[in-house]
Amino acid sequence: MHRTWRLMIVGCLLLVTACSKGEETSSTQKLELEAGKLTKLVIDNRNGEIEVNGTDTDTIEVTAVVTAKGISMDKLKLKLRAEGAAAYLDASFGSQMLAMGSGAVDLKITLPRELAVELDSHRDGKLKVADLSAPLEVDNVNGDLEVIDTKGPVTLTNRDGDITVRNIDADVNIHNINGHIAVTQVEGSVEAAVGDGSLELDHITGDAVISQTGNGEIQLGAIGGNVSRK
Repeated sequence: MHRTWRLMIVGCLLLVTACSKGEETSSTQKLELEAGKLTKLVIDNRNGEIEVNGTDTDTIEVTAVVTAKGISMDKLKLKLRAEGAAAYLDASFGSQMLAMGSGAVDLKITLPRELAVELDSHRDGKLKVADLSAPLEVDNVNGDLEVIDTKGPVTLTNRDGDITVRNIDADVNIHNINGHIAVTQVEGSVEAAVGDGSLELDHITGDAVISQTGNGEIQLGAIGGNVSRK
């Protein structure tokens, strides 16, 4: 009986080791969806870099570079679909028994400028968004965020990483636990919650509302409205 258990344990350990040392595989896939009647794109991507660019188009186009090491490509969930007035982009790997590898999906997305964007539950990777005319909402755990040249309101929630926001024609709301925040050239108000990180605000036409729980440095340049601390 004990010998049988030992054989089973050794077999499991060998299987786990084989999974963890699997070769790296990669592929590039492209998705496309007509966006004429859509108002919003919701992105669910757990791991990978994401770049979103608004442009003069009536379609959503996605280029996905998929990398897997020690896990099967068959577990990849990659789909772009429409439900009502919203489009949903799912890009992640499903769980698989005893796998100890990793998988990532890097996304390059072009879409109509007037399409709102929501990025949910992202965990690792850099994010860059540019040239939107609609609201942007980002919920991120780990990675640097860059948002430039947008005309809709911007809401960013991030745990670890630097945030750069520049040339925004609307209000900006940022909550960051750890990292440097730099916000410049905003035609609106800025509300920033800072944890263990620093904050730099400059060329803000509206009010600036700042809350801070850590000891990072705060630098204020030209602020057109009132400055208040919570």
